[in-house]
Amino acid sequence: MRSPAYPAFGLTLVVNHACNLRCSYCYTGAKFHAAMPLERGDQAIHRALASVQPGGALQLGFFGGEPLIEASRIRQWMHTARLAAHTQGKQVRFNLTTNGTVTDAHALAVLDEPDLELAISCDGTPAQHDQHRRDAHGRGSSTQVEATLRRLVATRRPFSVVMVVRPDSLDALASGLAHLRELGVTRFTLSIDVWAPWTAEDLARLSSAVDAAADLWRAWLPAVSIDWFDTRIAALAGLAAAGSQIRCSFGEGEISVAPSGRLYPCERLVGDDRAGHPLQLPGHVGDGDDFLSTRSPCSRSGDTCAASAGCRCSNYIRTGSTSTEDGLLKALDQAIHHSLERLINASQPDANVGSPHE
Repeated sequence: MRSPAYPAFGLTLVVNHACNLRCSYCYTGAKFHAAMPLERGDQAIHRALASVQPGGALQLGFFGGEPLIEASRIRQWMHTARLAAHTQGKQVRFNLTTNGTVTDAHALAVLDEPDLELAISCDGTPAQHDQHRRDAHGRGSSTQVEATLRRLVATRRPFSVVMVVRPDSLDALASGLAHLRELGVTRFTLSIDVWAPWTAEDLARLSSAVDAAADLWRAWLPAVSIDWFDTRIAALAGLAAAGSQIRCSFGEGEISVAPSGRLYPCERLVGDDRAGHPLQLPGHVGDGDDFLSTRSPCSRSGDTCAASAGCRCSNYIRTGSTSTEDGLLKALDQAIHHSLERLINASQPDANVGSPHE
């Protein structure tokens, strides 16, 4: 059954499996040189735009591997998408996450694209970052990444930093945020490592780490954004339904395309892109003219998003089901909620102060 065209559609091109780093916690699978052919990306872009209603928007993302290894192709895909969207009376917006170490002329040209929402992966202080984010020779990458951050800050180019939060980095989360803030970073995305084993002791420490991060967020407002708190404050204030800002489309209005042309509901499920993944979407990117008939893998079993955190992919990675609530995600959701409540309560004037009944 075909759905009506979407007002907005999300397409992520997983442009390669290759990477110049060998991060110890990487979930994208083996590193091998299989890049997406140019025409395959073009097929995905045209098919995704055909799924957008007139006046609507395509959100086109680039992922890897390390996507900037394919920087020249990315620029060509951006040009293709802009031209096609303009011709069809539609909009297109771009996003890319990079490890910040590929800085040749082609890569810098992509980084300077004004309509690209850019995210740089950096885990905090040099010691924190280099603990896991090393190159193929075992050398830390923090010096290169911080040079990229300084360049972006100096040119006033907007960007965000993605920090991976793991059991072994919890106690240093606040110091890592503070270090990056000193470098000029103003937007943070905190990414909980759902592949790592988390013990009950780790979950107890998680609450303290969230509290420390929340205190920094409050002190830095309004200049700084930290996604854990920004995405929940409206819901806590009653301005939006809980989880509405973070719930995903997961195959319906959101598609990820592997270099092979196989389709996935989320780029984090691609990995080595072996056939037969239980959540792989049917078909190939070249099989149709649009994605309006594509259905979420959840619809095959009647699954829904779990109540906590709202990310079907994360729940699947943690539990093997998109609808089973995971203890880590639930603990994180509760810790963020409690931290925000604490900050809100602390900012309220004492109702008894100045009372005429004293």
